[in-house]
Amino acid sequence: AEKRLTEAGLSDRVTLVAGDFYEDDLPTGPDFTFLGAIAHQNSREQNRALFVKVHAALAEDGLIVIRDVVMDPSHTSPQAGALFAINMLVATPAGGTYTFDEYAEDLTNAGFTDITLVHRDEFMNSLIRAKKKASSGK
Repeated sequence: AEKRLTEAGLSDRVTLVAGDFYEDDLPTGPDFTFLGAIAHQNSREQNRALFVKVHAALAEDGLIVIRDVVMDPSHTSPQAGALFAINMLVATPAGGTYTFDEYAEDLTNAGFTDITLVHRDEFMNSLIRAKKKASSGK
């Protein structure tokens, strides 16, 4: 990632942080957090905890973007996502694939607003964006 950012001339605008998001505190103050291909390896409970951590760390008006599989309400489509859910069932302690409504509920409960499905894809390239609203005191 660092090499690609440098090649794109963006290394002065992005900070990559190594760590274990389950255990480590997240750096505070970023205006953007990208969770790419992470949510599917977690249970909804783990995702809720992660979304709360991200919300607490983000600057006011900061954004979170989630790139992952987004299922339809039946959890059977897209087909690639349904097959991937079986893989997560076998390969992770609690992972799965989730619907937009499930993501929206969990993001809302973490304090996010303006939750939008920006792009839907059959595979793992769907994008959900949500905002940490500025406090009303400002």
